[in-house]
Amino acid sequence: MKLLSMGWGVQTWTLGAMVALGKLPPVDFIIHADTTHEHSGTYDFARQWTPWLREHGCTVVTVQGKRTDVVREDWGVSGAILIPALTVEAATGECGQLRRQCTHDWKIMPIRRFIREELERRGLKRTSGVVELQLGISADEAGRMKDSDVAYITNVYPLANLRMRRADCITWLGNHGLPVPPKSSCTFCPYKSLVSWKEMKRVGGADWQKAVAVDHAIRNKRPLHGPLFVHPNRRPLPEAVQIPEDHGAVQLNLTDACESGFCHV
Repeated sequence: MKLLSMGWGVQTWTLGAMVALGKLPPVDFIIHADTTHEHSGTYDFARQWTPWLREHGCTVVTVQGKRTDVVREDWGVSGAILIPALTVEAATGECGQLRRQCTHDWKIMPIRRFIREELERRGLKRTSGVVELQLGISADEAGRMKDSDVAYITNVYPLANLRMRRADCITWLGNHGLPVPPKSSCTFCPYKSLVSWKEMKRVGGADWQKAVAVDHAIRNKRPLHGPLFVHPNRRPLPEAVQIPEDHGAVQLNLTDACESGFCHV
């Protein structure tokens, strides 16, 4: 059984489009593990292009974790934080980061649950290599490639095998008349770049409000150790992210001068 893990970012969308257009062999399922916390632009893109994949013969399914809470209040006295929040130890002032559990709970386990159920439905046993799971990691991210930790799933990396980088994916999409999706991530992801945080605040809206709410909700969930934050500056998000508009300035529209964005990052 072959599956393609779809995150609706540039690389996985490229993989899905390659399968849909016959540039890669067909898969049984294109499966999206929905964290429920993606940016609104990602959900808009998925709603628009899922029908296109289906029209091209792809079976697209969406799965979710049983619990997608950022804070699990039922785990211990102060609950558990599933995201890799940034820490400041109260006693020493030392900075650190919590362990990341969100990927496991919100992506890996829902996909594996679906795989197990589908194998059972087909009367297949969980034998070594019975499932091929395609992952959208490009050649410039080769350090993220790793083997599955369960024998019945084999992770494969078609983009890396084709020596395609993220930039190559963007070029490929353009050459085939397909749009480039926004970067996929949870709105409050602590791994977000500083530029991304500023753009989120500038745009505002529900995505920014959710990130602020999560940042506030986790703040004092480790009272014996110190506060938690989503921004590397380790300050409340509205203070940590400073943009000219905070001080009454007007953001210049530079897109007419350059579409690439490289000049103004």
